[in-house]
Amino acid sequence: MRQLCGAAGRGYCSACGQRAVNLHRPFFDLLSDAVGDLFDLDTRLARTIRPLMLTPGQVAKDYIAGRRASHVPPLKSYLIAALIFFGLFTIFPSRTPVQVFVQGSAAETAARQQTGSGRVSFSLPPSVPIYDEWYQAALARAMRQPEAFARAFYANVPRAFFVFLPLFALCLELLYRRQGYLVDHLVFSLYYHAFVFLMFSLVFLVRQFGGPLLPGVARALIALALFGWLFACLPVALRRVYGGSRLVTGAKLAGLGAMYAFVFASAMPLTIGAALLQF
Repeated sequence: MRQLCGAAGRGYCSACGQRAVNLHRPFFDLLSDAVGDLFDLDTRLARTIRPLMLTPGQVAKDYIAGRRASHVPPLKSYLIAALIFFGLFTIFPSRTPVQVFVQGSAAETAARQQTGSGRVSFSLPPSVPIYDEWYQAALARAMRQPEAFARAFYANVPRAFFVFLPLFALCLELLYRRQGYLVDHLVFSLYYHAFVFLMFSLVFLVRQFGGPLLPGVARALIALALFGWLFACLPVALRRVYGGSRLVTGAKLAGLGAMYAFVFASAMPLTIGAALLQF
């Protein structure tokens, strides 16, 4: 068989690097390849999700150590988990009323005094140092159309989280410089955020569909258990991947939490600004 570039041989061509395959094939052959790729992803996905959800840090540790054939790669795992999480919100949009307030206004004060109102509230600053004229017009539009503003904000949340990934890895680089390279920290970040998205998806499903099947107390207990597992997994994953005593891990976890909280708080105004530009 001749290579695609014309050289003789089989397998991969030493001249151009392409694989010697016949692209003019029957439809059912192509369908068979697609099904094979799908089932290969399905088996790796099953071998990835179980340790990802139940054995914190094990998937990242295996991948960093070179045991990669049995797991879905980190970026693909993150994208699948994010697609599930944000897809649920797209298929089952929230019907909770939305309000947009100016910080310090009487309307905001009155809304904060109402407990259990069941509303989603956005509190925006009364002015910005630059482009204030544009901001005032966008703020007035957001207050008139709070649902449209909320949709634009939620649409930008996935983009914000994609920025959080390398920033989380940089925080790990500062804390664990001797325990791995930046790429290793990025692998940990991708798998951990995939775990977070899957946990939040479970919480969403419990709240969305648990009503007819579970009483309110049971739903609350299940959601509390899921959140508890979510917060308990990070220190376990850090110790499994990077090592260290419980005391050292606890100190580094506190530092990681402080840095990530600063990153998160800094990103929220940018996300709100992007929503004001788009809706």
